[in-house]
Amino acid sequence: MSAPTTGQAPANPLARLAKATYTDLFTSYTPFEKVFFPALILLQVVVSTVAFEGWLSFITAFAGMVCVILVGKGRLSNYFFGIVQNVPYLILAYQAYFIGEITIAAFYVLTQFWGLYMWRKNMRAAKTRPELSGASFDGAGQRTGSRAVTSGTGTRGADAGGGGAYALASAAEGTALDVQTRRLTLPAIAGVLALLAAASWGYGVLLNGWGSNQPYVDAFTTVIALISQVLMVYRFREQWIGWLVLNAVQIYLWSTVEGGGNIAIMAMYLGFIANSVYGWYNWTKLSRGVQG
Repeated sequence: MSAPTTGQAPANPLARLAKATYTDLFTSYTPFEKVFFPALILLQVVVSTVAFEGWLSFITAFAGMVCVILVGKGRLSNYFFGIVQNVPYLILAYQAYFIGEITIAAFYVLTQFWGLYMWRKNMRAAKTRPELSGASFDGAGQRTGSRAVTSGTGTRGADAGGGGAYALASAAEGTALDVQTRRLTLPAIAGVLALLAAASWGYGVLLNGWGSNQPYVDAFTTVIALISQVLMVYRFREQWIGWLVLNAVQIYLWSTVEGGGNIAIMAMYLGFIANSVYGWYNWTKLSRGVQG
């Protein structure tokens, strides 16, 4: 997680993609983040190695931790790690016969592509790039014209000349981008809570009839996960409250797995709780003055 580097984007498309990926993953972190994020990843590696539950659990825990860290930071690359996490997680949920979790994992995999599309249109420069002022980008992410793409307040990529092309071009030139986040209004929050209560009860009745091991807990985690994921795709800060509650319940759920629980997955969710607190803090900063 080095300091950001800036400069002209490489001419080769593969080199440009490689530099954009490096910029998104490893640049523009605060001193606190440079300690906090590696500590969370190290926790997953140590626990998953010491209490080895199999490679599916190891990959799920590691990729999941990287994914939520990048979500908290507002980085596009979270969606790649989301796919890597949720494919093996779907298999683990099937083995544990958590029907709700199977639903969650399948939904997560599908929404990685949806989220990537939505976020690419709403990225802003993490730091001001005066040399990019007055530029726009073509579909290949090359600078071409005269529209402004950054400002001191972090202009949105979609409004600044190219959306996803802007994101690729800026990252390829060494500028890290964060997603432009929003906040729910109070009436919207009330509506979300009502939907959570009604859907959790209804789905719990259905899962009970299907013979799920933990029908109402499974239903609650499924519904709150679906709601939180949609809030994440649409860039709402309040997703982090949902994740915080969900992660605490998930620790209990995975502790009921035969054989003393899945320690690696439980540790993953413990790390998720810590990251959810920081995610709320960071997305609050990124969403100041923006409501939806």
